[in-house]
Amino acid sequence: MGATRTIAALAALLACAAGCADQSPAAQPSPAKDTRSAHGTHRVPTSAPTTASYPQPSWADEVPADTTQVVRTVSSDRWCTKPWCTITQAWARGADGWRLVREFRSSIASGGWGKEKQDDFGTPIGVYRIKVTFSTSEANPGRMPWRRRLPTSNVTDEDGPLYNTWIEEPGRTDGNRPAMRWGFVVDYNNVRLQPGAGPAPVPDAGSGIFYHTSRPGARWSPTEGCTQVGDPDDMHWLLTWLRPGADPRVVQDT
Repeated sequence: MGATRTIAALAALLACAAGCADQSPAAQPSPAKDTRSAHGTHRVPTSAPTTASYPQPSWADEVPADTTQVVRTVSSDRWCTKPWCTITQAWARGADGWRLVREFRSSIASGGWGKEKQDDFGTPIGVYRIKVTFSTSEANPGRMPWRRRLPTSNVTDEDGPLYNTWIEEPGRTDGNRPAMRWGFVVDYNNVRLQPGAGPAPVPDAGSGIFYHTSRPGARWSPTEGCTQVGDPDDMHWLLTWLRPGADPRVVQDT
């Protein structure tokens, strides 16, 4: 009987060497947290960066087939429970599907999701192009179409032909404030980069929707309608990560 037990034990050890390695603690998935949205629930790692793959996230059908980069912002109670508490994620699509590359704490408007008109303190829901990236630096930090923010820079919210249009406004001095150090313009309500260029924005439907960083001392405060990636280094990373050839999209949902 002793010999039989020894042979059985050796057989078990050999079998485990071939197939049990994936059951070791080091091979287990990272802890995850539910991120709920209007399109379902995703399990996402609690740490960043990450290499978790999701062959078909719930929002994937909403972006063009040739889009391989997505900046997604969704409500999250990871850090706080106010309507403006969100998480912003960088997603990339490869041969094995979508992969969550990195994620950051962020915040949206004080009224939470849903924008209907100017100054309603809501952030738009939907899928959008990136109209242009921007920074206050002298050179483009990334590869996307870019424009420098100057002290005179402004996307207007005044009624009239310049509504939701990037202009250089004489006498303005805060266009290059710290919150505008890095960011991009979301293509919401036909935002224009030049007066009269492209379809006209809908009057009073909302203007100047950006992703931007924070002002000093207010890293996680709510916005008036934009998405604020509070850590300037995180917003800078997004600008260097985005690629024109990826036809990137912004996905925003609850």
